[in-house]
Amino acid sequence: MKPRLVLVGLGHGQLEILEHLDALNENYEVSYIGGREAIYTGAFPQVIAGEMESATTRLRRDVSPVAERLIGLDPDARLVETDRGHVAYDILVLATGAKSRGIGNRLKPMTTNMLDEILQSDAITIVGGGKAGVELAFACIRQKQRVTLYARDILPELPRHVGRQMARRLVRSGVMLILTSFQPGTQTEGLVLDATGVVPDEFWSEAGLADDGAFIDTEDDLRHPVYREIYITGDMAARLNGGVDAVRSGRHVARQLLGTPSRFKSRTSLNILLTTPGRALLTFGKLTWHGRLPFWLKRRIDRRYLERFK
Repeated sequence: MKPRLVLVGLGHGQLEILEHLDALNENYEVSYIGGREAIYTGAFPQVIAGEMESATTRLRRDVSPVAERLIGLDPDARLVETDRGHVAYDILVLATGAKSRGIGNRLKPMTTNMLDEILQSDAITIVGGGKAGVELAFACIRQKQRVTLYARDILPELPRHVGRQMARRLVRSGVMLILTSFQPGTQTEGLVLDATGVVPDEFWSEAGLADDGAFIDTEDDLRHPVYREIYITGDMAARLNGGVDAVRSGRHVARQLLGTPSRFKSRTSLNILLTTPGRALLTFGKLTWHGRLPFWLKRRIDRRYLERFK
């Protein structure tokens, strides 16, 4: 009898694993829990900016979910609780992602409804001056009458001169930049969007996978250190960072499942964020480059990724 492999969630890493479904079916009894569509977080700002028509990725047509939503997990009994009952597993791959902090409307997980709300709003207030908040502000100002960005610092993880340059570009683009922390109860105009980063989901600690308020630790093969039959991909794993790592984690887990064990090696990830029309900011560690070539490169990478999973 084949081992029962259960894949939960349609994160970037899971899409990579599902690409190998034919080979996996030869060795496992595969079940999938999750939706049929997901928004590719690396590309949805381009939809807002009018650079792309869609950032939607889709489940393979030959996959029928056994359930749509995970409700709980009992790793001792090896049972996943879903909206359609319990599903037993021998091996489990989690790709449900983390969530936004909840200051206003959550950007994670991004949904089609949330994307439509952003596109239809006349005024946007963004909380957070990191890469996600800055890119979102540049994207929204292309279509909106009023965009406000609350942030203590702009791109604090990059050299200070880069943050100052991007702050000036935001203001010149028409963004109202308020260099202070956003306080609950602050009077705002329009839709408030949380770009302050992600936090753990409560079910992780409830299931015993992580401490309260902590991301999930893994060994260097991306297996849980206690529950070795569970693989963790994407935002859920403490050792992973961002969308590029999420994609790499899925490819790594696919190789593991197909019998090619290896260590997951962390590395510096290339990141490109949309800025003014026709330009983007490329970052690689502390290296930065703002211009037309990064914009072209971002469009090429994102379009190729979406074409794979349409």
